[in-house]
Amino acid sequence: MPLNRRELEACLRNKFHFYPDTTHSDDHHWYKLKLPGLPPIRTFVSHSGKDIDVGLEAKIARQLRVKKAVLRGMVACTNSCEDYYHQVKEAPFPPWNIRF
Repeated sequence: MPLNRRELEACLRNKFHFYPDTTHSDDHHWYKLKLPGLPPIRTFVSHSGKDIDVGLEAKIARQLRVKKAVLRGMVACTNSCEDYYHQVKEAPFPPWNIRF
């Protein structure tokens, strides 16, 4: 089942404390999170009203440094903010040394 775009954006902003990243173009909604000791975590979501398909969901999960199951848990409220922060600090997926 595809992720709802609005639910994902609300989750990122309200629960996980991502903030709008205004250094990018206006063609998408860009979000950024800065955690101490880590590079910035960035992702973006389209302006369209469409749900997020599984291919794009996988890309967003990689940008957030988690597996798809963790991303789904974030949106479903089964993963807490602290769980996410711990995940990207201790066991990011993909690891920080892999760039994309």
